Amino acid sequence: MTGKMSPAMKRYQQRLWPTLIVYAAILIGVIRLFDANPPTGPIKYAAAIVPAFPILGVIALYARYVYEETDEFRRLQVILTILCGLALVLGATTVWGFLEVLAGAPHIPLYFVAPLFCVGQGLSVPFVAWKYR
Repeated sequence: MTGKMSPAMKRYQQRLWPTLIVYAAILIGVIRLFDANPPTGPIKYAAAIVPAFPILGVIALYARYVYEETDEFRRLQVILTILCGLALVLGATTVWGFLEVLAGAPHIPLYFVAPLFCVGQGLSVPFVAWKYR
């Protein structure tokens, strides 16, 4: 997972950054809306889910990258890091769920799951690369 970026990764990066900029703009706008003049009724729910759409787009872009990656070795490494990120999310959310329900631990909002996945995947990159040296 070192070296030059593949053409598929370059395309992914070109798609990712504009999507993240849109996400940041939407998130800031929605937070300001709720701070200044909170909507009510169905509009409240519609406005609350709008920031999720770019994140769903990022997930779709990542799936597209894995599909477009023609280097099977790179694809394997990416899939292994995805599995590591997923393992962290599944393990952490299961443990924390039991802590919340049984021990009264504070609730953690579910929107932290996607960043936790990214952290888990990111932390696994050097280990996956090291395994295949």
